[in-house]
Amino acid sequence: MVALGGVRLGGPGPPRLVGILNASPESFLASSVRATPGAVAAAAARMEAEGADIIDIGAMSTAPYAATAVPERVEAARLRMAVRAAARSTGLPISADTSRAPAAEAALEEGAAIINDVTGLNGDARMAGVLSRRSPSLVLCAHSPSPVGAGDPVSQAARLLSRSVRRAASLGVPPSRVAADPAIGFFRRSGRGRLFTRSAMDWAARDLLVLSGLRALRAALPCEVLVSASNKSFLGRLMGGAAPEERLPASLAAEVVAAANGAAAIRTHNVAQTRAALEALRHA
Repeated sequence: MVALGGVRLGGPGPPRLVGILNASPESFLASSVRATPGAVAAAAARMEAEGADIIDIGAMSTAPYAATAVPERVEAARLRMAVRAAARSTGLPISADTSRAPAAEAALEEGAAIINDVTGLNGDARMAGVLSRRSPSLVLCAHSPSPVGAGDPVSQAARLLSRSVRRAASLGVPPSRVAADPAIGFFRRSGRGRLFTRSAMDWAARDLLVLSGLRALRAALPCEVLVSASNKSFLGRLMGGAAPEERLPASLAAEVVAAANGAAAIRTHNVAQTRAALEALRHA
C-alpha cells in the first residue's frame, strides 16, 4: 500500500483526489490561478470541502508548448507564499509541483509533504540533496532527457518510471511513498523548455494509449499510479479544438476512464465535478 503524504492510495474504493491550485499567473488554465495568500487559502479550503484528499500547488507553469519559465527565486517565493497560505486553511497534505531544488526546499520548509516532479528526478541534480535531507513523499512523472521513439508508450512509461522510482529509493524515499504519473501531455514532437520528453509519436495518440493501458502500467511498477489528464491538450483536440476552459466534459470522461483502468489517484482542476463523476462510476 502506498501512502502519499500520509494519504493511502490503492485498495478498494474510488481513487484519491488531488486538487490543482496554481500560484503561477502564466498557467494555461486561468481559472486555476490564485496569486495572493487570501485567494490560495480560500481555494484550498474549498477543495477540501469538495472532497480533495491532497492539494497540489504549482508556482511555474509546466505547459510544454509555452515559454513560461520563471527564475528559480520567483518560483520559490511563489511556492513559499502559497504553501504557507494553504497550510493555514486546510488540514490536507500539500504537494509542491516543482522540479527545481530551491523551490522544493522552500515548499517543504513551509509544510509541504509531497514533491511532484514532472521530470521524474531528471531535471535538477540538486534535488537529490533535498530528498536525502527531508525524505518527502513523491509524485514522479515519466520523463526522458533524450528523445524516445514511437514504440509502445505504456512500455516506455513503465521503463522511465521504474528508473525514477529506483532513483528515489536510492535517496531514501521507498516505493511505498511514491506515486507514478505517466505524464499525459508531456510527450511531444516539439516544445519549449526541458520539462517535456521529445517523442516521435503523435502526442494525442500517445496519451490515449496510455489511458487505455493503465492496468499494464501499474502491473509493471512497484507503486500506485496517479493520472493528471484534467484540461490537457489532447482533450482539446478530441473536442475539435476546444480551449482549456471548455474541456470539462472531456476531462471528466478521461478521469472516469483512468479510474476504471486502475488509477489510484486523479489530479484535477475540477474536484467537485470529478468526485461526482467517480461516485457515479462506483455505482455503475
